[in-house]
Amino acid sequence: MSFIYVGRLDELKGLKILFEAWKIMEDNSQELKVCGSGPLESWCKNFIDKHHLSSVSMLGFIPNKVAKKLIANSEALILPTQWYEGFPMTILEAYSLGTPVIGSDLGNVGSLVTEEITGAKFVSDSPEDLVQAVKRLQSYKYIRSSTYSVYKQLYSEKQNYKRLMEIYQNVLIS
Repeated sequence: MSFIYVGRLDELKGLKILFEAWKIMEDNSQELKVCGSGPLESWCKNFIDKHHLSSVSMLGFIPNKVAKKLIANSEALILPTQWYEGFPMTILEAYSLGTPVIGSDLGNVGSLVTEEITGAKFVSDSPEDLVQAVKRLQSYKYIRSSTYSVYKQLYSEKQNYKRLMEIYQNVLIS
């Protein structure tokens, strides 16, 4: 089983929580691919070496096309954010590929992930709760199909066009 993080390597993005969780899970040999660059890059590499986390791969900055392929082939995208994100595009990209998201319960990430339908949530500052979210997600039988279904119903190009036209209609009527 393979999980993926795609984003800036920054403390506010929750990398320390993610790595602590993988340290706890190391005996389960769940693979974690980390894509991105940023100020915590050296910290991440040192943490991997110090704790012998052979299941964690640092892939660095990768093109969007490659990231999407990796997300599509992952069990889930993990967003352990420690701050209030806007509307993370990585969530929509994962959903469009039928890949569920394991996200912290903060802000929009917490509100965009629906337990057992589009992924799993965890208490944002708890590596132990993140480990439990990974385990829960693996037990959800139809998570990929329900994730893609939610994408088609709420976020697809067709749905966005429909909503945009409704907004324009409302402005014209006003």
